[in-house]
Amino acid sequence: MICIAVFLSALGANSAFAHANLIASEPADGSVSDVPPRTVTLRFSEPVRPLVARLIHPGGHTDVLKDIGEKGDAIILTLPGGLESGTHILSWRVTSSDGHPIGGGLVFSVGAPSAVALHTEEQVDLAVRAGLWASRLVLMLGLVFGVGGTAFSILIARQPVVRGGGLASGLLFAGLLATPVLIAFQGLDALGEPVSALVRPDIWSAGLFATTFGRVALLGATALVLAYAARQTGAATRTGIILASLALLTVGLAIASAGHAATAPPILLMRPTLFLHAVTATLWIGALLPLAVLFRQTSPDSLLALTRFSTVIPLIVGILILSGLALAIVQVRSVPALWTSGYGRVLLAKLVLVAALLAAAAVNRCRLTKPVLAGNETAARHLRRSILAEVVLGSLIIAVLGLWRFTPPPRTLVAAPAAVHEIQTRKDGLSAVLSIHPPVTGPVSIEVRDLLLDGKPLEPISVSIDLDKPSYGIGPFSKQASKIDPQRYRAEGFVLPLDGFWVVRVTVLVSDFRSVTLTDVFDVAKASPASK
Repeated sequence: MICIAVFLSALGANSAFAHANLIASEPADGSVSDVPPRTVTLRFSEPVRPLVARLIHPGGHTDVLKDIGEKGDAIILTLPGGLESGTHILSWRVTSSDGHPIGGGLVFSVGAPSAVALHTEEQVDLAVRAGLWASRLVLMLGLVFGVGGTAFSILIARQPVVRGGGLASGLLFAGLLATPVLIAFQGLDALGEPVSALVRPDIWSAGLFATTFGRVALLGATALVLAYAARQTGAATRTGIILASLALLTVGLAIASAGHAATAPPILLMRPTLFLHAVTATLWIGALLPLAVLFRQTSPDSLLALTRFSTVIPLIVGILILSGLALAIVQVRSVPALWTSGYGRVLLAKLVLVAALLAAAAVNRCRLTKPVLAGNETAARHLRRSILAEVVLGSLIIAVLGLWRFTPPPRTLVAAPAAVHEIQTRKDGLSAVLSIHPPVTGPVSIEVRDLLLDGKPLEPISVSIDLDKPSYGIGPFSKQASKIDPQRYRAEGFVLPLDGFWVVRVTVLVSDFRSVTLTDVFDVAKASPASK
């Protein structure tokens, strides 16, 4: 039940949690200008690569923007000429440094906002995500049980791999068949297209070249082919040993070449750590299937394979645990993130399954291995059943790991906004410091302090505050500010339903015959799940 809950929550998680984050745009989200902009500049928290951008016009028709430039952490989009008056919506998708595609949107208006603004929140396509997860699962099962099983049989057990070859070869072929499917779904995910777009050539091109996951898929397919070739040579040949070794190393190279952990700083440490973690996990879990096949009947070959496995497995598991611990510390960073983030919950599910796998392995080693090596047939039957249970646990671990594709690690999430956002504004000799508490969606209060008129402290007759989001036709929300102390006024009771830019207008009644309105913009963030 835990795994099912984690699967559903991760698969349907909204992509608002980004890997790279949009930190500024020109024009700004929600801005209104008299002159149509010629370009839109998007600035991110790290360098990104553009995938696709679409502009929805006030009339509802959509243009795909073709002229896209990139300069480090900035994307420059050239807009069509002669934009009509009204509200325009730009939706964009880029790929961040870890290879994951992310998307978002911004709204700007020409002349005046349209009466009704379209909804810009990116929708999650569950069919695409399910296809991406399922095709990756089949490929990973082929890599772990097909390549890992072949590597164990040839490099460690030194047994003829023709035994049980039907199942292992079937997993290798299933992984190969899943590779083009995975590439296609990667293309759909990259461009934000539905499953119905599978036949388009640009989808396949994006799946291969738009993100680093295309390289991962090709390396995975290469490992599968090398493992199949190794199986054809048998266990005793030099060629078989070389091919099995190359297949195993290629699995590690594929997994270490893209993804969250592969791009975590320091990369020079994380990629070798991830490589070791992938290779040892593939060897350990991959060894289970050929061991179960060998113990259909107790024989000298099966006992020899068990002896060699028992000799090397402590080292393999030790490297696996140490490398996994290092990766988890870098990605999660804090203990509370284990249950407050989607990534952490997936990690917890994985740890539960790994603990069960380690417990089963400990029982096998401490209670069953010696009796089996002594020729106890009952212990051998128990060992085979226990190994089959470990195969199921290993498959569940692989299935859960696929959910990390949709759950960015806590280290990449945008830091929580400060408790206060302050701006200093002035007009007609009047200046003040405006602040919003807190600068997130939901209930907020606005404070005005340090009121100065021509450089001298001012005690006004009254202060009123308006908040509105003109691009969405929301507001203005108006409140009268109360005097807190001689230089501080506060208005409470505002409730902001949307993030982005909100226009604040502070009207200060200087005297019975003069008032000044200070106008500025607050950038409001989305409230985190913990604060809701």
